[in-house]
Amino acid sequence: MDDHNDLRLADESDESDARLRSALRGIYGAPADGAYWDGLETRILSLIAATQMGIVRLQPNLWSVLGRWAAPGMVAAALLFVTAGLFLFRQDDAELRTTYEAVTEPAAFDVLPGAVSVVSAPRDGSSQREATFRYVLSH
Repeated sequence: MDDHNDLRLADESDESDARLRSALRGIYGAPADGAYWDGLETRILSLIAATQMGIVRLQPNLWSVLGRWAAPGMVAAALLFVTAGLFLFRQDDAELRTTYEAVTEPAAFDVLPGAVSVVSAPRDGSSQREATFRYVLSH
């Protein structure tokens, strides 16, 4: 008998273990006669023939249902990746540049902690004082 199919334990001295081993061999052991295998082959081939003729219809299992969804799922995933790639590729270059500069350049308050923003006089002819007043009220 092949070592892979041998159900003997390393220590076979105990009699109660021997009864357990023989019961397990009877349950899990391969049939010794060829009639079992011939009958199994006949049952399998008759089920295949009945299925092909349409007499018997096998119930679909989870894997057969998921197998039919595989191709549409792959197409949907590919379309999603292409759409995301086109979206990222077509972003406005100026927007990307502005975002990059905002992240990489240090703010004036980081460089000069006591810096005050300068209020320039508007071009409509009002005074510096009025421009400052409007600036303070806007914040």
